[in-house]
Amino acid sequence: MAKPTTIRIPEDLLNEIDQFVQESKLDRSAYLREVLRKGFSLDKQDRLLLKYVRKELSQMEVCNELKWDPWEFLTQLKTRNLCLNLELEDWLDAAELPS
Repeated sequence: MAKPTTIRIPEDLLNEIDQFVQESKLDRSAYLREVLRKGFSLDKQDRLLLKYVRKELSQMEVCNELKWDPWEFLTQLKTRNLCLNLELEDWLDAAELPS
């Protein structure tokens, strides 16, 4: 269930939004909800990837939270110019695994 809330939007931004929704024949509230949902989703991705870079979360924890497969995770790291959180010991431990 949607719950009402109040936010303050700078007048120039609100004018631009109003112009866009009128031209596009959209409902302003529905449009703002969608923009907020998309923005929050991107912010959540950034926050979780930052936790991965800081070694606070593992790759699998990030993938599970964002419902990404490992390939999507790698793609997103590359897109954001971030590095895998691996050290030499990780590679050496992996080399010792039976094939």
